[in-house]
Amino acid sequence: MAKSQGPAGRDGAAAKKPARRRNKAFDETHVALIETAVRLVSEKGMEALSLSEVAREAGVNRTTIYYHFESREALVEAVREWSARQLAAAFAPSSSREDRTRYIARFVIENPEVIDLWAADFLAPGKIGDRYPEWDGLVAGMAEQLKSQPETADIDAEAYCTLMLTWAMLGPRVYHNSVRPDLSKEDAIERMTRTQVRILQLHGIEPG
Repeated sequence: MAKSQGPAGRDGAAAKKPARRRNKAFDETHVALIETAVRLVSEKGMEALSLSEVAREAGVNRTTIYYHFESREALVEAVREWSARQLAAAFAPSSSREDRTRYIARFVIENPEVIDLWAADFLAPGKIGDRYPEWDGLVAGMAEQLKSQPETADIDAEAYCTLMLTWAMLGPRVYHNSVRPDLSKEDAIERMTRTQVRILQLHGIEPG
């Protein structure tokens, strides 16, 4: 009996593993499809985005992509949410502030169509928190930082975050495209990064 239970236990464990693999594979495919859509939007514009084109570029069949996104609108919404998370990374404490600022400057310059999509959502009437889930956490974190310094304690955290997101969303493109088009992309990114970090320091925001 013990002998038969061993294989049964192994079979039971094995039976669970495919489900975990399927879940992992689903998540990986989901992210890959969104990233493919982002690349297509950046290369060809929003009007070129379609489920069939994303499926072809990602190397999956149409049945698979419809399993992840029921419509083009659902895919566009996923791209919008993805871009919002990239912008939120500029304020998340996962790496140094300089690295985060540089990352966002690069993302904004290299993905203008995606940023336009997010910007339209950012400018639309209604509560931004309903469309941008990270907003409340962003404001709360910034409020804590601002209150930690006497010279910034009276700054409105919501207004500050609005200004900083607008800077992050528009600043690098304006600088690279219109102010200093003579600079290489890398030079523009570095100058914008150094300037924004320095401004934050002047405002009492730690550079860590």
